Amino acid sequence: MADVSVDVPSPLRTCIAFCEVECVVGCCGIDAVSTDPDLIEEWCRQVGSAAVIEARLQLIELIEVVEDRSRCVASDVLNHRTHDEAARRELLDFLAALDAGLAAAMRP
Repeated sequence: MADVSVDVPSPLRTCIAFCEVECVVGCCGIDAVSTDPDLIEEWCRQVGSAAVIEARLQLIELIEVVEDRSRCVASDVLNHRTHDEAARRELLDFLAALDAGLAAAMRP
């Protein structure tokens, strides 16, 4: 399985950094990032709807890359590698939780 290294562009990167409250990604990977909807909503209020829309588009692209099971995905930004299906599922669950938080914040 070929490796693909993915970057996480801003504003999605700034959302992840804002939610990095459990520890630091360099230590605990995606476990350092809270997907608490209230925290994500606070980030959304601070950055505005245009940044939130862009972050969701970036997230959709990232999810598509991770869902491609022909590749092993690695990200230095997230400190995560999909070396097996459990690691891939963990990353996809994390990304889905972020997307749910961003989507909820966009609802009137």
